[in-house]
Amino acid sequence: MRQFTDERGGDSVAGVEFGLHLLADDPNLTFIAFVAMVLLAVIAARFGFYAARNRRATVATGDGVLWEYLLAVGIVATVYALVGVLEIVSSIRATFKQGLLLAVVLLLALAVREVYYNAALSTAAEGRTDFRGRQALELAFVGVVAVVIFGIALLGLRRELLALQGVGALVFAGYGFRFGRRQTDAAMVQGTMIDSLLRHLLPVLAFATLVPAIDLATVAGLDRIVVVHLQVVFVIMTATALMTATIKLRQNLASL
Repeated sequence: MRQFTDERGGDSVAGVEFGLHLLADDPNLTFIAFVAMVLLAVIAARFGFYAARNRRATVATGDGVLWEYLLAVGIVATVYALVGVLEIVSSIRATFKQGLLLAVVLLLALAVREVYYNAALSTAAEGRTDFRGRQALELAFVGVVAVVIFGIALLGLRRELLALQGVGALVFAGYGFRFGRRQTDAAMVQGTMIDSLLRHLLPVLAFATLVPAIDLATVAGLDRIVVVHLQVVFVIMTATALMTATIKLRQNLASL
């Protein structure tokens, strides 16, 4: 999110000025965005904490990749939210954070894929040979995220980069939902822990996708301020969905 206006001075440390910097010159939007970012930071950190504990508790089961993806989701989402807070309370401008939530979408999609691979319906062989060229595809996805993050950091919110970000988010989400649909269609996993975890992760993936994807409206000519309002709403919805997923991670840990 962008469009901050420095309205008042404040303390300065090493060239960084601290004080309220309004989002889109709107005090109400700034307050809501601040609450949304703080909420996301707290919930994402807690999500990462329980993902790490589940990883340690299941280290011998071979599910480590799944928990590593979920831990990375918690870490990157926390960084995104904290940077958002810093942009409100200081003169720091970190437009690169636009790409951080795109990275969260990719990590969630890969986590959903790992849930599918770890499901009782899939043998290890079936899961790992299901998609040829999987590593090449992952590298391409990571490349898109890197281009968005570094491109926006260097060039700002260019339309081309926002278009790549929005399309990338939709592609990543589609990739994740492809595996999610396969698993939810499988009667053998319905009602299991794997099925429950998946059903908690999919809403997080959906809402997180909408934050970067809505920037396609900017490319189409919609007022940037309207887009920022919508992004704040989707950040709150992402935090809410992540909170329910965190509860599931805690329950899974207690059952081990």
